[in-house]
Amino acid sequence: MVRRTEEEPAVTPPNEERQRRLGERLRRLRHLRKLTIEQVAGEVDLSMSFLSMLERGQADISLSRFSRLADFYKISASELLVEDETGAGPTIVEPERLQLIDRGEGVTYRLLQSDYSGAQAVLVTLEPGASFRDVLAHKGRDFGWVISGELVLLYSDREYVIEARQFVEYDASKPHALRNDGEQRAEMIAFMNSPYW
Repeated sequence: MVRRTEEEPAVTPPNEERQRRLGERLRRLRHLRKLTIEQVAGEVDLSMSFLSMLERGQADISLSRFSRLADFYKISASELLVEDETGAGPTIVEPERLQLIDRGEGVTYRLLQSDYSGAQAVLVTLEPGASFRDVLAHKGRDFGWVISGELVLLYSDREYVIEARQFVEYDASKPHALRNDGEQRAEMIAFMNSPYW
């Protein structure tokens, strides 16, 4: 007989942990769609007690039942099973803590770089009369949403006016830059699907 001298933490077997996480995901999906257990159970031909136990991580599930649930929630089975590799919640950052990149006088260019997704997001502020010091071209696509003010996109050999609340998307391999010809500060949130900075 083995005696424990100190209180050892209980270890959850890996299979039980997977069942618990799957149950949490199923419960979240149901709540997001504002459905009751009774409604889901009726649609996928499962008993309410089984579905309740499944959501609490207290039941194992057959492949056919699992597939019916995935189809009902319109999510692929692989997405429903995917493990959270980050183990963390969302990242929340104040603009002042983002990396500042010098793009010219009167331009504030704050970069949020995601090591997890590879994408980059930028908060761009241009004071009246300010413009990017240099014209850039890089691989990928750029997406931008003007939050306030009005910006001029210099794209290849043309200029496009983008007003507040308008969205723009373009091939970033063409030379491009931004300019503020207005009398008020302009702000844009931009995304790059291929990291540049």
